[in-house]
Amino acid sequence: MRGDLAAAEQRVAVALKQYPDEPLMVSMQGMLHARRGQVDKALECARKAQESPHSFGHSHHTYYQLACIYAVLGNTDKAMGWLERSADSGNPCWPFFRADPHLQILHDEPRFQRLVTDLEREYTALKIERL
Repeated sequence: MRGDLAAAEQRVAVALKQYPDEPLMVSMQGMLHARRGQVDKALECARKAQESPHSFGHSHHTYYQLACIYAVLGNTDKAMGWLERSADSGNPCWPFFRADPHLQILHDEPRFQRLVTDLEREYTALKIERL
């Protein structure tokens, strides 16, 4: 996320050594490939992450990484599909969607604007009270 691809590569390699089929780690490896312009490798990781039936984490994090992969590769339609799926399955983090530089290509998309506006409206309307 910070742009230090060498450090990211090291951390992803360690994680994949321990959990080679974990979709979240595989999707992060795909993001690393996408950032390096390695399209075929990025798409292979995206495919592998999508096909995995189990994850030790929440699937919405994997879906978010898939959205980032496709956004970095310039496929706005697939990126939006995965971003919407991420939000719908438990990751409605609209401020992060706006701030993440990997999603920049989506900012002018009507689907992105509608998604962020709807999430902002829904979640800022919630009243959080202490008991």
